[in-house]
Amino acid sequence: MKYLSRIRIVVLMILLSCTLLSAASLEELLPHLSSQETEALREQDMIEGYSFRKDLTQMVVPNSVSEENLLRSLAIDNSFTVMSLSFIKYPPYMEAMSQEERQLRIYNTIRSISTQEGIQYISYRAGNKPRTLIEKSWYIEDEDSRKDPIDDPVSSSVPPSSRYIAYQKDSRFGGNVYRHDYTTSDEEIFLTVKNLDTMKVMGIFVAVKEEQLEISLSVHQSDEGLLLTAMATIIDREPQVNILGFKVDLPSSFTRRTTALGNWFKDRIRNSR
Repeated sequence: MKYLSRIRIVVLMILLSCTLLSAASLEELLPHLSSQETEALREQDMIEGYSFRKDLTQMVVPNSVSEENLLRSLAIDNSFTVMSLSFIKYPPYMEAMSQEERQLRIYNTIRSISTQEGIQYISYRAGNKPRTLIEKSWYIEDEDSRKDPIDDPVSSSVPPSSRYIAYQKDSRFGGNVYRHDYTTSDEEIFLTVKNLDTMKVMGIFVAVKEEQLEISLSVHQSDEGLLLTAMATIIDREPQVNILGFKVDLPSSFTRRTTALGNWFKDRIRNSR
């Protein structure tokens, strides 16, 4: 009898661990979205929101790292946040993976920033045509070695947190150094990107001062695919910057950046093996 009782306990523990590790549905991850919005995500549509127009808390997974980050961002005075949600179904090679194996693949993929070179965005000023966003992209040892690229890191396990320094040159703000911070859980990998340089338009006019931009990307496993939450928070700036009569719409500009970042990640996941 004692032997049978031990077997029952072991079986129950296995079933409980499987339940705890099983991924949730989109409806469970985002309980405050409407059914129409959830279906739109499944159909590969993107859902966008600006903090000065709507409540963004309904767009994050409750008790997630992304929710914690959003609440902290919304509490910052004189700032605004833009956010977008998108979804990608698991490609066939990922369906056969365990949750831990998928986390490792996601972690290594999201850090492959050298592959961001050449990614494009849709330029309204160019007549809604694609334009190259990122011209150069690599990791560096420190802020003073921006011209000395190091290889994208590849890990055999996913740590709770990690930090890297990166250099990127883009078509709007030129070359800048950024800090990349990763925070992970069993289901989520959360990347925060902070500018360590003052970002200028045309290399002259200040758009965002150092450490006043925070771009983040959360990748959250669900039972049928990956939920991507992209966010950008700009501190101490009005949504529009007027430079010699030339208006730079920061919400639109950084939404295009987060969209391009999300599309890059989805392409890498789809085309990986």
